[in-house]
Amino acid sequence: MHSCTIKQGEAKKLTLTVTDETGAAVDLTGCTLFLAVKRHKGEVDYSFSKNHDAFDLSQADQGIVSVFLADSDTQQNPGPYVGELKITFPGAAPATVEKSADLALSIERAVTV
Repeated sequence: MHSCTIKQGEAKKLTLTVTDETGAAVDLTGCTLFLAVKRHKGEVDYSFSKNHDAFDLSQADQGIVSVFLADSDTQQNPGPYVGELKITFPGAAPATVEKSADLALSIERAVTV
C-alpha cells in the first residue's frame, strides 16, 4: 500500500507506481485512470477525485503515473483517508477494470487555514 502525508490545503504532485503481484511494473499505455479518495471505505461520496485527463502519463509504459492535487482537493478535515486507483485496460468489450492497492492518505492540519 502506498502512503502519503499532505498538509491541509497543500497543492502537491502525487506519483504512483503500479506493480503486479511479482513487483514488476505494469505497462499502463492506453489505460484509462480514475483516482477516488474518501474519508472511509464505506462512504458513498468522494472527498475528491481525479479523472483520466488530470494524470501525467509520460511514464505510463513503466507503470508510473502522476496526478496534481490542487489546494482545494486537500482542503479537507485533517485525518486519515483512503484512495484507490481504478485502471481500465484497453481491449475488446467488456473493458477490464482493475483496482490497484489502496492508497493511505493522511491530511495534517495546516498551521494557518
